[in-house]
Amino acid sequence: MKDKILKEVVEWYNQQKVKDEIFIEDFVDIVISKTTDFLFEEIKDGLKEEFEKGNLKHPFIISSDYYLYLKLKEIKDKFVKTTKINISNEEDILEE
Repeated sequence: MKDKILKEVVEWYNQQKVKDEIFIEDFVDIVISKTTDFLFEEIKDGLKEEFEKGNLKHPFIISSDYYLYLKLKEIKDKFVKTTKINISNEEDILEE
């Protein structure tokens, strides 16, 4: 992945007519854009694969943004649940 992004950035740089005015922000924008596009394609492919396996319960593919939202919510819920269990265990220990 790193080599692919580097190759694309070098190609982009070589296409620029005025190389003296290339800023690091342009480089960062390209890296972020390419990485984001790659991640969303991976998510979309993963969703299609899960649907084909029958793991998705809906007969449609949800957007990548919504999938990320659901995953972040799932992580948050697991964290909150773990925190509640830890607090409950600490209260039990304090009562003893």
